[in-house]
Amino acid sequence: MSKEESKQVLIEELGVYFETEYDLPPLAARIFANLVVTDEDGLTFEDCLEKRGASKSSISTSLNLLQQIGFINYFTKSGDRKRYFKVSRKDAIFSNKLKQSLKKLETECKMIDKVATYNQKYNASKYEENKEKKEIYLNCLEETKRIFKQTINDLKNFQE
Repeated sequence: MSKEESKQVLIEELGVYFETEYDLPPLAARIFANLVVTDEDGLTFEDCLEKRGASKSSISTSLNLLQQIGFINYFTKSGDRKRYFKVSRKDAIFSNKLKQSLKKLETECKMIDKVATYNQKYNASKYEENKEKKEIYLNCLEETKRIFKQTINDLKNFQE
């Protein structure tokens, strides 16, 4: 398989991943995937149009969405009126993803505690039956939260 064929397969796989993981529309996911794997400094609007073969308005809408959510930004080159789009600082994307996951974990811990409190008060046998499993699971969540916080901090220190 040639480099270009491998790149297209990777763009499609990344596109599907970004669609599901970040709830992106298909075109925005493919544009973002293109920007992730490009060898260029950045891609122009025309590059995106050519690579995706979609309408100008669809490309524009997708680029605007990706900018609004902080996945991409643009820059200009001296003497060139075109805007070049590139992936935002990758560590920011990683940190944001970890922060989202951390928030979900914290919510899950709270919900588990609420169910346990309810069961302890109104269904003691169910509380006792699940007590050990709950503790094992919450320990796992707490360790994961600790690792996420440490990684977010490491990424923050890396960018300074």
